Amino acid sequence: PAQGKTKPACTKCTSSNYLKTVDGTTTCVEKTACKDDFFPVDDSTNGHKCVSCGDETGVTDASNAKWNGVANCTKCTQPSAAGTAKCEECASGYILDSQANTCASASTNKSALSTGAIAGISVAAVVVVGGLAGFLC
Repeated sequence: PAQGKTKPACTKCTSSNYLKTVDGTTTCVEKTACKDDFFPVDDSTNGHKCVSCGDETGVTDASNAKWNGVANCTKCTQPSAAGTAKCEECASGYILDSQANTCASASTNKSALSTGAIAGISVAAVVVVGGLAGFLC
């Protein structure tokens, strides 16, 4: 590293350790340390890894299988086979949709009406009010 300005980064751990990246810092940890907001991916060829529950990019193992998290997920369960982790808890400001396995913004429109339907109702209301104004005048 040049005068302490950059940190060395691990790219693969030795033996049975797992590569874990938190806020840009990589460490080699035991498999049991891949928990709560991480899940372990076994890959003796490319190196074992802890994948963040919120890492939607994930990793591809030696057999070309992809393992990934869910955007804005903070707690998850490892998939039983390659694929997307099952999100159990979302980051602050997000709500878990367990059926879709997504974390949606808490400020998203939660009504059952689509934005198109709401626009249509608004136009109809303007027409009715306009008609009443014409009738009364």
